[in-house]
Amino acid sequence: MKAALLTAPNALEIVESDLPVAGPDEVRVRVVACGLCGTDLHTLAGNNALVRYPTIPGHEFVGVVDAVGECVSSLKTGDRIAVDPSRSCGHCIKCRSGWPNLCPDKGGHGSRFPGGFSEYVVAREESCVVLDEGVSWNRAVLSEPLACVLHGMDRLGPVLGKKTLVFGAGTIGMLAASLLIEGGARVQMVELSETRQQIARSWGIRCEASADDFDDESLWDVVVDATGVPAAIQQAVTLVRRGGSMLMLGVAPQDQTIELSPYRVNWHELTIIGSMAIRQSFQRAVELLPQISAPLESLVTHALPLEELSDGIDLVRSKHAMKVVVSPADREALIAHRAGTEQQK
Repeated sequence: MKAALLTAPNALEIVESDLPVAGPDEVRVRVVACGLCGTDLHTLAGNNALVRYPTIPGHEFVGVVDAVGECVSSLKTGDRIAVDPSRSCGHCIKCRSGWPNLCPDKGGHGSRFPGGFSEYVVAREESCVVLDEGVSWNRAVLSEPLACVLHGMDRLGPVLGKKTLVFGAGTIGMLAASLLIEGGARVQMVELSETRQQIARSWGIRCEASADDFDDESLWDVVVDATGVPAAIQQAVTLVRRGGSMLMLGVAPQDQTIELSPYRVNWHELTIIGSMAIRQSFQRAVELLPQISAPLESLVTHALPLEELSDGIDLVRSKHAMKVVVSPADREALIAHRAGTEQQK
């Protein structure tokens, strides 16, 4: 089979590899689509501490069950599934207390275990969730980022009737906006990219290049950062109304800091919330996919074969794309992806 192999930082190549064999409690998945995201850029650059070289990157993948292990009972060949890429040790204090996303030995598909930038990948039965029959691949491939956002919404709590500002109209920001709207919030967005502004506006969301452009809104009940940009985060905290909340979904560089007024946090009773990856939210995210009214398929703007992975990486870096997906093993799905994105333009 063909796979993208990362042997060292910035050393990525398409190679021929042996077809993986499913263990007793595993399934082999024919990968239909694998999304590219900012974490993949960190992985490629050598800035992901979870990576063990060599590895096959890619953690946002969906596909069809191709083979099942002898102990597998809930899945069968031909099932359309999404795969939770998360793996944790299961026995540390964080895992045993229900916070596996904070496990110090955390690692998953695309970092310590082979990921979805390959024609086939082996996954544990417990990590797989069967997709609703009516969910398209363009929607299904958003399962993993949606699960991350859903954990953030769990942390944030009820938003009914609250004025909310989301920094960043990339995939995470748009998924956050969709869940906030479903929860009854009034959502506005800040985004520099004109391409992403247009997508947000096509959803009926007011989206501006700067928070200063909202003349009628000086402060918000909830502010969400989906950029990971320290300057944006620093500004976002100042825009939270008294008694309000700030949710940090974006991943900032480890060595970056911001200035924060402890007096304002104390005097205004602000709540600042961190949200890290997936916590007991993957299956719920997959079950939510057919229920979300927003046109999630429109977030998939580019679909490429595995051989064009490097072009996809350049697209993500350029910010001229929203969600870029790679279809390693399924040419028919690739055609369908491309047809779908053309219809969305």
